[in-house]
Amino acid sequence: MKEFYTNNSRNLHIPIKTGKLTKKQKREEIRTNLQNTIDFEESKVGGGNKELIAKLQLKLDKVLK
Repeated sequence: MKEFYTNNSRNLHIPIKTGKLTKKQKREEIRTNLQNTIDFEESKVGGGNKELIAKLQLKLDKVLK
């Protein structure tokens, strides 16, 4: 099984930088978090929560446009 947070053994969110993020950084952070969540759900036994994966995939498609 793939590690969800590979660089952080305590599973805490590590922000890109301290302070405010630019629009581009926010978009990249959202895209990364959505993709990681989708990958983690798909790696679960039985394929994870299919409804959640579908919702997150729609949001990811909107972000990528």
